[in-house]
Amino acid sequence: MKVDIEEINSTKRTLRIELPPQSLLDKLEAAYRHLAKEVRLPGFRPGKVPRDVLRLRFKERAKEDALRELIPESYTRALKDANLDPVSEPRVDEVVCEEGQPLRYRASFEVRPTLKLSGHTGIEVYKENIEVAESEVDKALEYLREQAAEYVPMDGWPALREDLVVVDYEALLGSKPLKGVSGQNVSILLGAHQFIPEFEDQLHGLKKGEVKEFPIEFPADHARRELAGKRPLFRVMVKEVKKKRVPALDNDFARSAGECETVPSLREKVKKDLLAHKEREQAGRLKEQILDKLLAVHPFDAPESLVSAETEDMLENLRRSLAGRGLTATQLEEEMARGHAKATDLARKRVRSSLVLEAVAEQEQLVVSEEEVNQEVRSLATAFNQEPTAFSEMMRREGRLEGMRRRLLERKALDFLYQRANVGEGVNLVTLA
Repeated sequence: MKVDIEEINSTKRTLRIELPPQSLLDKLEAAYRHLAKEVRLPGFRPGKVPRDVLRLRFKERAKEDALRELIPESYTRALKDANLDPVSEPRVDEVVCEEGQPLRYRASFEVRPTLKLSGHTGIEVYKENIEVAESEVDKALEYLREQAAEYVPMDGWPALREDLVVVDYEALLGSKPLKGVSGQNVSILLGAHQFIPEFEDQLHGLKKGEVKEFPIEFPADHARRELAGKRPLFRVMVKEVKKKRVPALDNDFARSAGECETVPSLREKVKKDLLAHKEREQAGRLKEQILDKLLAVHPFDAPESLVSAETEDMLENLRRSLAGRGLTATQLEEEMARGHAKATDLARKRVRSSLVLEAVAEQEQLVVSEEEVNQEVRSLATAFNQEPTAFSEMMRREGRLEGMRRRLLERKALDFLYQRANVGEGVNLVTLA
């Protein structure tokens, strides 16, 4: 086998591969043997069709079968011999395939750029002096009180903004229920805009036990097909109206919310937590600055296949997040179009960042241990309320463990850069206001 390697640029490679005539003849012979057992032709017994007849009738099919085996086999062997690790599927063209002649073809693909980093330690960044204002502590305590609020059932009270209304509902077209548009014991927080706005508006002022009917007209391009262009009649029965009760900021609350004996001790704990949160956020900003500086002094092309894959992942996540907002199909596509350019730019930066961090890990011989992977799996299992062993098996089955290992290695490389950066002191006051 003869292989010529052409380096198009830092990420694109082309292999021109030539196989001796006998390689093709052997595969064609195997293809004809298989066809002889498979085809049925008038006048010939099964398995007894002469080779000349097969060649005349099925020459192109035999070639396709031979190439289907020869090209992947020879391509894989050529990559191994050349020590190349593609990040994209090959584009195969310029195939020359004639019996008795060498088989020739071209395979084009992308590889990771070869990065030799320098100056990646001692990068200068500046951190700000961080303080926590008393007003921030007040806001945090108010947030804790809101989180601890309870919704208390109230008989005879009308539903108002910020009340929790529990309803049964159904939608009718004529006298028939509209399939898929009904609910039992559905909780709706008025003013939160988590439900159909026109539906939510109709609930204001209703009391427990009341029934109300009202139509809602949906646009023709509504995202939910069963509602598009329809004007169903909704029938709602209010089962509960609940008013929010926020606990007082007293010692009882301090004990329940922060395991503190007094309100002053709770304030001190909250202040420390806010400071720790700001320090983590600042560390994240500094790491991003370090990475940006490293990228700036090491320009290179990102493989377009990796950028495209990352862009598609981001757009799919965007589509899922938009789908729950009740947008029309037109509005959804407009939002997706606006997000595409941003997603591509961000995807390109993510890919370049990932490749730089991989280079740091390789140069500094950083590795991720099995225990670190297992610890990450346990942490994720806990976050998703899953049993760790079953969660790990699911990750393995779906092929996600290797991606997790890669992300852990990138995180370790970024921590390495941060620990060896030259971090100077600043004078600015950081607040959340």
